[in-house]
Amino acid sequence: MRIKPEEVTKVAQLARLSLTEAETLQMTREFDDILAHFAVIDGYDLSEVTAFDPSQAAPVPLREDQSRLFEEQEKLHQNVKQRKDGLIVVPKILD
Repeated sequence: MRIKPEEVTKVAQLARLSLTEAETLQMTREFDDILAHFAVIDGYDLSEVTAFDPSQAAPVPLREDQSRLFEEQEKLHQNVKQRKDGLIVVPKILD
C-alpha cells in the first residue's frame, strides 16, 4: 500500500502539525516502511497460535515485603545537594 503525500498532509493537519515539503516526503517514506513491515507480519500463518488467556496463566510468586533500614546512608546521599535532619531537601515545584 502506498501512502500519498496528501494523506500525510491531512494527518498532520488533524494533529495540528506544520510540516515542510521535505518533512512530508520523509514522513511518507517512513509510513510506507511501517506499512511494509505490517504486510510482512500479516503474511505469517498464525492458525496454530492460540490467544493468550490470562486466567490460564500461572500466578507469579511474590515475595513478602520487608522493611529495613538502608545501612549506607552516606552512599545514598552522596549526590544530594541539600539535606536536613537526614532527609533530602528538594525545591518546591507547586504553589
